[in-house]
Amino acid sequence: MRIFFPSLLKLVGRAGAKLHLDLAKEICAGGVGMSAMERMPLMKSVVYEAQQIEPPVPVPAQYAKAKKDFVVESHDAAFEIKEGEMRYGYQPLATKDPRIFDRAEEFVQDRFIGEEGEKLLKHVLWSKLRAQVLRTSSAQGRSLWC
Repeated sequence: MRIFFPSLLKLVGRAGAKLHLDLAKEICAGGVGMSAMERMPLMKSVVYEAQQIEPPVPVPAQYAKAKKDFVVESHDAAFEIKEGEMRYGYQPLATKDPRIFDRAEEFVQDRFIGEEGEKLLKHVLWSKLRAQVLRTSSAQGRSLWC
């Protein structure tokens, strides 16, 4: 939280008074607790958008050896990774793919609201949806890399 919260405050602060007012109305009317947060689509969208724009990883460049053979697919190709091979990733590149996110470099507060917005959540690496969390609460690829 110490890594992510300052980024969230910065992005919300820069978004302007209308977002501040809309968030205040939604949050004040929603009650307190985790179940109440599920009924706050704007608040959830803002948090996911902040994660997409500035991923909450202490070191955005990550590398590790593959624990087993697997295939990584991109838009245009598939890459076979062999056990023991060193792989490198840069989180901000993965979260700002312009083929997936329209205006990928901009803070779009309502990007994840509605049916189309829900579909984009599978591309937010920290959203912990069904696609990201297969068997555990850790990130999807963790079992392949660590």
